[in-house]
Amino acid sequence: ALAEYVTRRVPAAGSAPPDAAAGGVGEAEMRRALTDDAFKLLNLTRDWLVSLLPHVLGKASRVSFGLLSASFLRSHPTTPLSRRVLAVPFVGKDCPSESSQFSHPDVAIGLTILAYRYEKLRWADFMRVMRELRAELSVQIGPYKLRPASLTFAAWVAAAGGRVRGAVEQHPPPRASLGALAEAAMGA
Repeated sequence: ALAEYVTRRVPAAGSAPPDAAAGGVGEAEMRRALTDDAFKLLNLTRDWLVSLLPHVLGKASRVSFGLLSASFLRSHPTTPLSRRVLAVPFVGKDCPSESSQFSHPDVAIGLTILAYRYEKLRWADFMRVMRELRAELSVQIGPYKLRPASLTFAAWVAAAGGRVRGAVEQHPPPRASLGALAEAAMGA
């Protein structure tokens, strides 16, 4: 029922909702069954699957969007941090727009995820994340091995197939959320 609700198309203005005609689970029934937060998350998922994901997947990497190259960043040292770490619009093959950014934040996030997936994490971005993680570790309290930043680092190493000597074993290892990774990359 949830999958049906999430993947169905939004009805045109003035037409009957599809769940009423098809006899499926209606929005009112979903609202009764889910908490407000769960329903909001369900609607966000629906928006992503129905409208944003097809739009994002329709873009061509390094033609209509991409990450700024290291040479571009060296030649433009005053580039704002948001353009340094987020996907930016391109005006042609390997030719980033000089100053524009994607206006819809969900589109910017989706294209940034794809850009890092296609182009891989740049060394400067990796070092920024490691510096942020180390800074978080220095302000957290408690035994070194049990601090959240230490556990996050150990989980990343384990996900890559490695092992941190002396790290506390956790089953399963904690996974950093996308929001935490984005905050670390932005230096927030």
